[in-house]
Amino acid sequence: MNKMMTKLQRFGRIKQLHIIISQETIRPSSPTPPHLKTHNLSLPDQFALDIHTQFVFFYQNYKKHDTKILKRSLSKCLTHYFPFAGRIPTPLEPYINCNDEGVEFLEAFNDTPLHDFIHVKVEDEFIDQLFPYGLISTSRASCPKLLDVQFNHFAGDRATVALSMSHKLADAATISNFINHWAAITRYGSPINPVFISSSRNHNIRVPKFTANKLDKVNYATRRFVFSNSKRQELKNQVIAMRKAPMNPTRVEVLTSLIFKHAVRAGTRNSGSIKPSNLSVTVNMRNKLVEKYPETVAWNLFTLGIVNMADSGDFKLGELISKIRNAKMDLEGVQDEKEVVEKLGKIFSTLQGDVYYSSSVCRVPFFEADFRWGKPVAVRIRFPNVDENGIILMDSASGDGIVAQVHLSEKEMAILENDKEFLIYVRDV
Repeated sequence: MNKMMTKLQRFGRIKQLHIIISQETIRPSSPTPPHLKTHNLSLPDQFALDIHTQFVFFYQNYKKHDTKILKRSLSKCLTHYFPFAGRIPTPLEPYINCNDEGVEFLEAFNDTPLHDFIHVKVEDEFIDQLFPYGLISTSRASCPKLLDVQFNHFAGDRATVALSMSHKLADAATISNFINHWAAITRYGSPINPVFISSSRNHNIRVPKFTANKLDKVNYATRRFVFSNSKRQELKNQVIAMRKAPMNPTRVEVLTSLIFKHAVRAGTRNSGSIKPSNLSVTVNMRNKLVEKYPETVAWNLFTLGIVNMADSGDFKLGELISKIRNAKMDLEGVQDEKEVVEKLGKIFSTLQGDVYYSSSVCRVPFFEADFRWGKPVAVRIRFPNVDENGIILMDSASGDGIVAQVHLSEKEMAILENDKEFLIYVRDV
């Protein structure tokens, strides 16, 4: 980088100094062999959202270790995750040029207490500064790199590691495998190497992207809501007592249903009209295709189940949970990634009304990423900057609850934040 970048920013009453102190390109420690120079994207990768997924890992016992160790271990990690250090030539090309151009490693200093970032409820430019280049919403055309990293120093031997990774190559499981692989090398451990499967380019499948009809520009907001295990169990017991839900609904099914119900209700109050709403549930296909692909396969191995609701959010949670379970059961017979994508095509071609995209990364081992400083005290995923309704669920660091990140229009979020029937299940962040 030609010069040091310094920003003095104000967020409410917080006077904060954030400085980028270095920038370096990290390349694989060993060159990628000629026969691996081209990696054809799998079918699910080709139809994944063209956005960057961003995670930040918080550490309280950094102890000012030399970041050169981090850079060396990242270089070794990229030898195994070689496509991550490559480039997609153009947005339309379904392959990665594994040319070892590397990933950007930024180093920054921030004088705000780490605690303030961990417990902030609102996602805005305050949290964005922890990520390389802020909140990335651009496509590959303007952000061709597949991975960027930012290491943030804080006072009191505290630090964060932030990743910004293209969703065209990695789902949550792949990102978790990558960060744990990198951490294991840093600890001089023996990580499990990833598997990359180069797909054929000869596909005649086209999946239409569903786009809601928005007549006016809508501003979106993201908020964090924490649900304790005790409140979640209380809600589950209430649902079971209604006798319209499956015998043992999962915690993810229960909370997703609750948030969707009240988000739809907020949308109805805001618009003043009743219209169909669709809940899109991300379904992990790794355990369904486990005989064909190992757990360490690096790509987007998921599909979507869709639940259609016709009313205004006054539906019963038990009814919704049953529909979620049925949508997932419809995917039980899927045999390969081609069928996964074909199902996506059928789904998007029939959608009407609003869509709420939901995903869960609960039980994905993000909290195992130990770079010799202990396990992270918190992990945050930054909701992509997209004009879509969304819900992401993640385990809390202590394991005593689930953190939900909800992405709605600002007007609908304001209604949700004042919904007393919803808030009785929410505790302070």
